[in-house]
Amino acid sequence: MRRLIILAIYRNIHLTFWSDTKIADEFTPEDKYFYLYLLTNPHTNLCGCYEISVKQISREIGYTEDAVCGLMKRFTEVHNIIRYDLKNKEILLLNWSKYNWTKSSKFTTALEKEMQSIKTKEFKEYLIGKLYGIDTVSSIDEYGIDTTDTVSDTDTVNKEIIKRIINYLNNKCGTNYRYNTKNTVEHINARLSEQYTEEDFYTVIDKKCGEWIGTEFEKFLRPDTLFTPKHFEAYLNQKITKNTYQNKTAEMLQDSYKMLAEWAEEAEGNNNDTKRIYGDCGGD
Repeated sequence: MRRLIILAIYRNIHLTFWSDTKIADEFTPEDKYFYLYLLTNPHTNLCGCYEISVKQISREIGYTEDAVCGLMKRFTEVHNIIRYDLKNKEILLLNWSKYNWTKSSKFTTALEKEMQSIKTKEFKEYLIGKLYGIDTVSSIDEYGIDTTDTVSDTDTVNKEIIKRIINYLNNKCGTNYRYNTKNTVEHINARLSEQYTEEDFYTVIDKKCGEWIGTEFEKFLRPDTLFTPKHFEAYLNQKITKNTYQNKTAEMLQDSYKMLAEWAEEAEGNNNDTKRIYGDCGGD
């Protein structure tokens, strides 16, 4: 006789939810109720990005749609803990990974598979960045629109170094980043103040270009990812890894060398035949 096993589906709420200073000091009782709903409703999944409509939320928590929209706007603009895409009806919980992800290989495999179904490009990139330790926060703030401020030449003492570094990055990756963008200047100045050298920046650029060009991570070859304190030292000290594109290129070169060797061998054989013929015709 078969046994029917029913597994309970539930979501854990970390105890620090109630002691978190942001929640304790800034959240109203209504905010806490809404956030708990977003963390535990039946539409949630492993990655913290799921499809749900305003109408569904309204029906499930008993609020009007206008009230739900007001809360979502507050959670986006004031608390900065969610993003919502109206077109795809997808919500992204920015802090979900902090309490719900593990380093288990089985979990990572399931997570990668689940991410493939995310429709909103910026949300998918953000989660890939979270999973692989890449800074992608800026990609979801303004949906790719460049709204960063620039600084004047007098605001940095390392203008020429920064300019050379960004020019090197642009030439290497075929990009057009500006050397005087505020975030870029701040990142590079901060690393230089930590006693990193100009050559260290070139090393990071070379390593990540070698690893990411020709892959889905090529889009992250940018100052906001490469030069942040979270990644710079790790990238600088990582072992060089050849990507698939480079391996294929190496294989093609090996095939070419082999073919040239065969041609050379064939040509040498023909040359010997020619000498033999000329020798026969030339006599002593």
